[in-house]
Amino acid sequence: MEEFQIETAQNVGIQQNVANLGDRMLAYLLDSLIIGLYFFAMVVIMVSLDLDASDFWALWLLVSLPGFLYYVLLETFWNGQTVGKYTMKTRVVKLDGSKPSFANYFVRWILRIVDVSLTSGGLAVLTILIRGNGQRVGDIAAGTTVISKGEYK
Repeated sequence: MEEFQIETAQNVGIQQNVANLGDRMLAYLLDSLIIGLYFFAMVVIMVSLDLDASDFWALWLLVSLPGFLYYVLLETFWNGQTVGKYTMKTRVVKLDGSKPSFANYFVRWILRIVDVSLTSGGLAVLTILIRGNGQRVGDIAAGTTVISKGEYK
């Protein structure tokens, strides 16, 4: 498992384990399953309401927001974790070990479009493998990384 050093405000170095690629991929798959099930449930409910087309799409815009904002909302309000990250015991931290701000989570979320969605995760995997501290493009821009929770040395 790769490690990187966190420098605290008191100039104390802490070795932190970077979350391995397999854990990150499993967390992503679990989160994708949750989002997919949410969207499926919303479609089933909305179809059962027998709405006309314009009402259906107006309501769809509203009910799809939680799925669309899943990553940024959960990471912001759940200490850098989503359900997948919680399950895999990983979380997002800033490179100095502190808790990221909403702006950091937002940058990661926006750049997920580039390194996860548009490239089917290929760019994210390549970047994580090349970088020594487990960062995808969104992490590099946000100054964050994903760590294995609670494994300090």
